[in-house]
Parts: sequence; structure tokens; C-alpha cells
Amino acid sequence: MKCAPPSPLPPGTALATAARLGAGADFRVFIDFDNTITRGDVLDGVIERFASDDSWRALEDAWAAGRIGARECLDGQIRLLRVTWPELARHLDGVELDPGFYLLRDLLRREGVELMIVSDNFDVILGHILQTSGCAGVAYRANHLELVADQFLPSFPFSNPACPTCAHCKKTHFLPPNDDARQVIFIGDGRSDICPSTHADIVFAKDSLLDHLQHSHVPCLAYEDLTEVTAALEKHFNEHKI
Repeated sequence: MKCAPPSPLPPGTALATAARLGAGADFRVFIDFDNTITRGDVLDGVIERFASDDSWRALEDAWAAGRIGARECLDGQIRLLRVTWPELARHLDGVELDPGFYLLRDLLRREGVELMIVSDNFDVILGHILQTSGCAGVAYRANHLELVADQFLPSFPFSNPACPTCAHCKKTHFLPPNDDARQVIFIGDGRSDICPSTHADIVFAKDSLLDHLQHSHVPCLAYEDLTEVTAALEKHFNEHKI
């Protein structure tokens, strides 16, 4: 799931979009994990490193061509993994986070803004990375993974029958019955972020997500790393303090 570099937004788009934001307490933030918080796609790396054979590539190609949904793709790929937990944990210890994520987390804490990670990755992987990176307190929702001997068994507690293209339908965390009066900011980068981006109030996008939203004429704000997102939100908070 490799992505192209972001292209710039049309002049004025970012300002027009940002003007719709209220004060900090008036919104909540949902953010993707792989290649958004992390540097690179963690799950792709795990599958490529530990799959028992190359049949995961055929599943990836079928997903990319639209012949199967993300759930079928991930279910098949994860069942190909052959790795013990200690081996996987050592691999995950090499994952780096975007330094801007720490700044974003701290800013939102200071402003009392809810932050939740929503990911097509799996809970045990996110939990380990967040714990070892000093971010254990950040809320997250992801697909579920159980290890039996050296085999991983995936399940998808946040799938949505009304949205068959998603393995984890991220928008369910802020649409009814989970909506409220607050606006939703979504931050993402890839194909699994298209669905929630079309339902959020404000979207920060990069890579293939940015390209898709621009081509679909969906308003969004371009970014390259989370330091830029943090700076934009901090500027907005300061301008709206009473």
C-alpha cells in the first residue's frame, strides 16, 4: 500500500476549511496509525517479513484492483504469518513514530480535546508500539488479533455490514450512535481513510488520501508530517482563546 507524495491544495482551500473550526472543546480528533503516526506502514512490513509464502501479494493485488474488500485481504494475509510473539515484538521495537505525534498529543491534552487512533492494523501491534514509545495513554481502536502457538487469528470487531469495503469502518466511531455536538477532525494518509474522511468535518490528508480527496473535490488540508498539523491546530486554538 505504497503512496505517492502529496500535491499542494488550491490557493485558499486550507483557510476556508479551517475557518469552520470552533474552539478546542468543540471538536474531537481521530487519527490513522500506519504511515500517519508511524514512519512507514507497520502492518505491510510485518506481513512482508513474516508471511509463510508470497500468496499475500496476490491478496494485495486483488484488494488494490477492487476484487476483494480490505477485511478479506487482511484476514488472508494475517493467517499467513508464522512468528512467535517475542520475534514480532523485537521487530516492532524498530518502529519509529512521527515526532510530531508527541507534539500533537500534548497539545490536545492541554486543550482538553479528545484524541483517538483508529486503525486497520491490529490491537496487539498498536498496544506494543504505543507502550514502548511512551504513548500508552492514547486511546485506540483497531482490529483484533490472537496468537495461538505461532499462528495469528484475526477478527474485525469494527467491521460494518453497510460498508463492505472497510475491514475497520473508522467512521462508526463518530457517526450515530457515537456522534455528539462536537465537530470531527480526521487525519490520515491512505485508502482505508477515504471512508471516514468523507464523513468528517475537517480532514488533514497526505499521500494517496490527499490525491483521492483532491480528485473528488472533497475539501481537505494538506500536510507532510504531524508537526504541521500540530502547528495549524495550535494557531487556531490561540486565535480562539477568550
